Amino acid sequence: MSSDSTTFTIDKATAQVTLSGLGPYIYDGTPKAATATTSNPAGLNVTITYNGSTTAPTNVGSYNVVATIDNPNYQGQATGTLVIKPWTLNGFYQPVDMNGVYNIVKGGSTVPLKFEVFAGLSELTNTSAIDSLGTMKVTCAGGLEEDAIETVATGGTSLRYDGTGGQFIYNWQTPKPAGVCYRVTMSTDDASTLVAVFMLP
Repeated sequence: MSSDSTTFTIDKATAQVTLSGLGPYIYDGTPKAATATTSNPAGLNVTITYNGSTTAPTNVGSYNVVATIDNPNYQGQATGTLVIKPWTLNGFYQPVDMNGVYNIVKGGSTVPLKFEVFAGLSELTNTSAIDSLGTMKVTCAGGLEEDAIETVATGGTSLRYDGTGGQFIYNWQTPKPAGVCYRVTMSTDDASTLVAVFMLP
């Protein structure tokens, strides 16, 4: 009398995974999560990752999304790209020149830094949207166009939104030492920046 044993392998059945909610979104400081659904059958558990992490992203960028079925009897996967777009910054406006131009300004004077911030089509008017406004001493490298600007002494140096002009204004009082160059950088909460370069003769 003999007995035989046979091993059977039953592969997982394949279900369809559909991804949605990939944007593009506009940055607003909150996590943006994709949605995954299954069919044939519906209602299966799905694990979603963003650039390999299960945490939904908040920051500006493009994220590789992978939705994978987590079920002992079914398999399936879908991929896509979730996009969070930055804000649009306009400025700095005149009298400041941009694009690497040296703005020549007398030390100790006041320079009005004027700019606008848009989240999609919506203009932002609250100063809380501005992360920082700072200066850094830089080397006065040659080869850049030099341009003198009119300095406007308009009082304090606090950041404010001017409802009449429809723009943010920061009155920057330049340092007094001569023969120095500075880079002024305005950063918004979404990590976008405006940069201007100044030379104090």
